[in-house]
Amino acid sequence: MPVRTRLAAAALGATAVAALPATVVATSYVVRPGDTLGDIAIRHGTTVRALTEANELASGDLRAGQLLQIPDATLMLPVYTRGSVDVEAYRVHAGEGVFEIARRFGVDATALARANGIGVSAPLAEGAELQIPGRLARMNALLTFVAGEVQVDPRLVRAVAWVESGWRQDAVSATGAVGIMQLEPFTGDWVSRHLAQRRLDIWVAQDNVLAGSLLLQHLWNTHDGDPAATLAGYYQGDASVAGNGLFGDTRRYQERVGSLMSQEA
Repeated sequence: MPVRTRLAAAALGATAVAALPATVVATSYVVRPGDTLGDIAIRHGTTVRALTEANELASGDLRAGQLLQIPDATLMLPVYTRGSVDVEAYRVHAGEGVFEIARRFGVDATALARANGIGVSAPLAEGAELQIPGRLARMNALLTFVAGEVQVDPRLVRAVAWVESGWRQDAVSATGAVGIMQLEPFTGDWVSRHLAQRRLDIWVAQDNVLAGSLLLQHLWNTHDGDPAATLAGYYQGDASVAGNGLFGDTRRYQERVGSLMSQEA
């Protein structure tokens, strides 16, 4: 196994199956002012540890203009994501071209052009919709990174997000629940005030995942690490569980999330 592959694999642990094809992910990245290793890792579907080791960053410090090598083995996707749609839609902003958009999403420009049946130098009209490959790896990286930041089991965060939305930030339920973690606006407000100590915008993917992860952490601590009670609180609400007992759909939710988590064991 090549050194870079071994390094990335060590950063992943033993989860499951399919990595994003190497032809989709950009192989290098030039650091811009304000970049963090976390942002770069999420954009390219990898981990901070893998980036640090692949580039021998002893302190993790970055400098503008620095060329980073992107590990050739990205975060391994859980088996339950296999066969799912792996593109996301993006509307072109004024002045953007294929290379700028590819950089934004951490994908190879040729792969992006090929996915949309255009050339890499093709002019793009403002408002045109492009399909961006590699959605699952980027979402996996985001969920895993945020889970690590708030110290909650990443398998739990990934499984809850998959059952809730299939890892889609554009998902909105009939009741108004928003995004990857399917949070009601009032829940987002409560998490912002009581857990995050800052305003979180649940319409933004990273804030949505952070809010959901903080809520899971809170429920986990409240229920002394009981996974079933944590999931019941997340899905049905603790007050409803206390007043009505578990609904049938809550039990099915617990079983489904638990099943997905077991596939990563």
